[in-house]
Amino acid sequence: MRKKLAMKICAIAMTAAMVGTMAGCGNDSGSNASDSTPQSESGSSEEQGGADSASDETPADDGGEDAGGEDAGGEAAAYDCGGAVVRVNGGIWSKLSENNKDNADYAVGWDKVTQLNEKYNIDIQYVELQNDDGYSTSDAIQATITSGECFADLFTASDDVTVALRNYLVDISSFVDELQMGSIYIEPATWSGHTYGFTYDNMGSVYVLVYSRDYLKSIGMDVTPTEKFLAGEWSYDDCKEYFTELKAKLPDGTYPIGVHSNHWASMAPAANGAVSVDSDGGIHLADDNYVEAIEFYRELLDLGLAAPITNVAKNEDGSINADQPYGHADMCTATEAKTFVITMAEAWQMNGLESTLSGEWGIVPWPWGSNVTCEGDYTTLSPEYHTAQSIWTNMLAPQKEYRGAGAKDIPDEVLFMIAKDWCDLDNPSGAAARTAMYEAEKAGQPYENLGYTPGTQGDFSTAEDAALYDWLHSRVMVDWGHAVQELGYVRVNRSAAYIIAGGDDGRSTGESFKSEGEQAMADAFK
Repeated sequence: MRKKLAMKICAIAMTAAMVGTMAGCGNDSGSNASDSTPQSESGSSEEQGGADSASDETPADDGGEDAGGEDAGGEAAAYDCGGAVVRVNGGIWSKLSENNKDNADYAVGWDKVTQLNEKYNIDIQYVELQNDDGYSTSDAIQATITSGECFADLFTASDDVTVALRNYLVDISSFVDELQMGSIYIEPATWSGHTYGFTYDNMGSVYVLVYSRDYLKSIGMDVTPTEKFLAGEWSYDDCKEYFTELKAKLPDGTYPIGVHSNHWASMAPAANGAVSVDSDGGIHLADDNYVEAIEFYRELLDLGLAAPITNVAKNEDGSINADQPYGHADMCTATEAKTFVITMAEAWQMNGLESTLSGEWGIVPWPWGSNVTCEGDYTTLSPEYHTAQSIWTNMLAPQKEYRGAGAKDIPDEVLFMIAKDWCDLDNPSGAAARTAMYEAEKAGQPYENLGYTPGTQGDFSTAEDAALYDWLHSRVMVDWGHAVQELGYVRVNRSAAYIIAGGDDGRSTGESFKSEGEQAMADAFK
């Protein structure tokens, strides 16, 4: 923040101070509630946030300078909030929880809190959200707000909670530029023209398709899916051709691919240039490129190239049940054929794949359809090829009237500077990426997003995969389908399940669920 503005906000703060914040997996073989997000093999949601936990971690000695000098936000302390208590909760704040006391990052986190406390003359306190069952978080938070005081003055929450609580949140649109963050970190908190905060997630750390390189070698496949993608040969037609060759080498009962319809709907459309729902609430379930992407997986099923979906049943309430194999426990390992060769993995799941698959594993991005062109290798893919960020975590704050006694008097701009400084201290590499993108965009220059720690191999078996994953960050786009799905406004997952599991026509199904969603959105946002 510019020094002049910083001193101005300081004066405001001091003056104010004188006057007085899914479907459970059950087992690895299937899911029986296609409207909700499948859960991981550990029982937690596979769509728990875009942050790449493996690459976002920062060593204990990676913090900022000592308080009182060039600290936290990179400039001398300029604010005095009069010792106000600032209650924080969730996500990137959670290492401060007493529940985390036995972990090494607890003490490190509180050391960094000391810097913020001294810089802003505040008292950060970690609080817990009561009566939160993990499925109705927005209701639990809203209950505290409508009772007169939000449970926290700064908190993190998912995409759907952001939309649900929008009328109670600070709109930072008027000062968002002062946070100096690239647009890809602002867009996830921008709904229908209003910006309610920012995401600190590593945008682009998302789902990819994974497989065992060792298994493919053992059955005589000379080319891997990764090599096909790198060569620019991973269109829908290329994919079918490769899977057909692969299927011929597989034993009976083993298939080239097995992906849950929810996951396919979450990621595959973006690779064909589509989102299910955009940031303005526009629903695209009936768009040509979206329908083509969903119907492609149904085609793989019809051709016997994808693991069969069984026990499909539509219920009287419109929901659909189906057993859909997709878990990593059903993947072919280095030495053992199982249900399928390829499935989906999220960033945080990659840590265990080496042992799960008993050897070297590989990644391949999602295939593309007719809306995307490729003139050579993967670097010549047309701009329509994207990587979908379908869920993320936002930093949010309730409006002043709903904050605690001391935090009411802290200007919104200062409160979000405190939040930004915490994110920067927690992950300096993330701070550098967010700022670099902002500076490039302000100067009218292109910025290639490669994630927070590009050039590092991390959990990948090969440097080739790591470089490809870095590249995927540069194609990230925001899809709000998960948010409105969780809120019950647009049945994105149900639409996909009708087409993929039920075999219904993609166009008419998309039109039907789009019409239903538009009515629900109109009722919700009127």
